[in-house]
Amino acid sequence: MKSLGPNLPELIILPVYSALPSDLQTRIFEPAPPGARKVVVATNIAEASLTIDGIYYVVDPGFVKQKAYNAKVGMDSLVVVPISQASARQRAGRAGRTGPGKAYRLYTEAAYRNEMLPTSVPEIQRTNLGNTVLQMKAMGVNDLLHFDFMDAPPVQTLISAMESLFALNALDEEGLLTLLGRRMAEFPLEPPLSKVRREDPSPPPLPSPPHPSTPPPFPSTLPPSRRF
Repeated sequence: MKSLGPNLPELIILPVYSALPSDLQTRIFEPAPPGARKVVVATNIAEASLTIDGIYYVVDPGFVKQKAYNAKVGMDSLVVVPISQASARQRAGRAGRTGPGKAYRLYTEAAYRNEMLPTSVPEIQRTNLGNTVLQMKAMGVNDLLHFDFMDAPPVQTLISAMESLFALNALDEEGLLTLLGRRMAEFPLEPPLSKVRREDPSPPPLPSPPHPSTPPPFPSTLPPSRRF
């Protein structure tokens, strides 16, 4: 920016994402100084939950990083995937909320119509269901494969979650909750962590303070005449 000359207006770049401290997040709502321009670099947190005054242009790259669970390997990962058509409309709606604005999409209309899903994939269909299955079992819902979900998750994901809970002794051979599993359901944690917390409920003991008569751990540096 400096190479473009001194007549270029000041450019204030402000990031915003969910892990950013709240005092830094509030900076995006402050108006830009006279003669300056404000650029907000945001994740999809600004897609629908934030309305920033003074934003007249939106640049949409057409991608989002979201958590997905791979049932075959049993791990969650963050993957970059194309957004949905509904998300694209939400992003375009951020431009000009308080006045005329434009949205610049970094993808073609053909990609919008042919490569993007109409709506985003529900989170229950792409994340680990270990804690969800544990909580449902604790509420007395045992037949999860025939449960009337609003957005039914993949059957393989449910089976993988129940197999993991069985390996943790949270479920018995009939798929019913054990006493350990009921105690694990009391903690709002992933099942492996709740089992560790359940098996060791007491915090580690604090070191005892030194006795008043205990000598200091280092030699005195005072001269012999000044020692007490």
